Amino acid sequence: MENIGNILGNKTALTDAKLKGLKAPERGQIEVSDPAVPGLRVRIGATGLKTFIVRKRVGGRVKNMTIGQYGARFGLADARKKARSIISDIETGGDPSSKLRMPSKRTSALTIRSMVPDYLAAKADRRSVGEMKRVLENYVIPVLGDRMAEAVTRGDITALVDSVAATAPVMARNVHAQLSAFYSWALPRLDRLPTNPCRDAGRPKAPKARDRVLDDRELATLWKLLDAEPLPWGPALKLLILTGQRRAEVFSADRSEFDLKRGEWWIPAERAKNGERHFVPLSREALAVLKKIDEVPDSPKLFPAKGQPQNGPSGFSKVQARLRATMLEKLGVVRDWTLHDIRRTAATGLQRLGVRLEVTEAVLNHVSGTRSGIVGVYQRYGFAAEKRAALEVWGAEVTKLVTEHPTKGAARVSRRKKSAGADTD
Repeated sequence: MENIGNILGNKTALTDAKLKGLKAPERGQIEVSDPAVPGLRVRIGATGLKTFIVRKRVGGRVKNMTIGQYGARFGLADARKKARSIISDIETGGDPSSKLRMPSKRTSALTIRSMVPDYLAAKADRRSVGEMKRVLENYVIPVLGDRMAEAVTRGDITALVDSVAATAPVMARNVHAQLSAFYSWALPRLDRLPTNPCRDAGRPKAPKARDRVLDDRELATLWKLLDAEPLPWGPALKLLILTGQRRAEVFSADRSEFDLKRGEWWIPAERAKNGERHFVPLSREALAVLKKIDEVPDSPKLFPAKGQPQNGPSGFSKVQARLRATMLEKLGVVRDWTLHDIRRTAATGLQRLGVRLEVTEAVLNHVSGTRSGIVGVYQRYGFAAEKRAALEVWGAEVTKLVTEHPTKGAARVSRRKKSAGADTD
């Protein structure tokens, strides 16, 4: 700790390091002035509490004005900025009292949960507002939603991002980005928040771009394993394979989005990653999967979560690990793969079958590549007929691959059945 006498006799400006090192007096209180901003002082009490004050003559009388308590959220730079503003008001004849008022109850009581609706409304014209809503509702609000927005620290955000990164590094970066955007919007609306807490919070490094595609044997083996998987995993993952849509778009789908008679699936804009309503034609194979899924009473979801019928399921990592282990057992060698690699596999399969690139991108609902920039603005053709033809061809291709690539397990079953038949003859 630095001796208080040395500070009092020192005419150099204060620093945060010096303030942190100030030793509290045994009794009473001591004030240390800041030569950099005449009138700004730090008052140190016997408890060690450090408080910034401005001492200035106002209307012929010397006034002491408390401007804030020193700490991680209000440092020396913040105090100097506020002090200069107050002193400027006094010297120009203004009223500094407005800068000394405590934040209103309305401002100080704002939680992240209460602010998100206004934030999303302000961003309603953004193409990505659906993704913003999805990330905030699924990852941020369950953990930080009931915290006062101005009380959340970079440590809180780092802990949240780290917990997501443990199973989904790419999503963790997305969570960080969405929270940072939220706080950039919230900052002017929160009187006591000095900076965006996401600025110095930790986040995972950007992962290398994946290029993993399941080969024909792997895809056929996975499909056969899904035959034995219960709801929601078997049918949902088959729909991932057959439609090439995103995991969240499949697993969180409402039944009302599907018209089985017309063979159509319309993903609403608020659930689509790019914020645009998306048409997915349903192939014969996809319709066969959907028709076997029983409706769950009192749930709008195609795949309702157990105990929470209004939501889609979770637990993807455990199911994925189980499927990978079983595929390894049957095939001998299987490289690591993720659920998103299924979407890439479908896209690659479409290209291999001769589907035009712009049609493949339309199936995937991509707005990059051939649908980006000025082309995306003026080229509004939806490729509905071409998408239907492409997914019909892909569905038939998946069926053919399953037939052409028997797995070890299936072969053993066939031999057992044959042996049993010989015994009974």
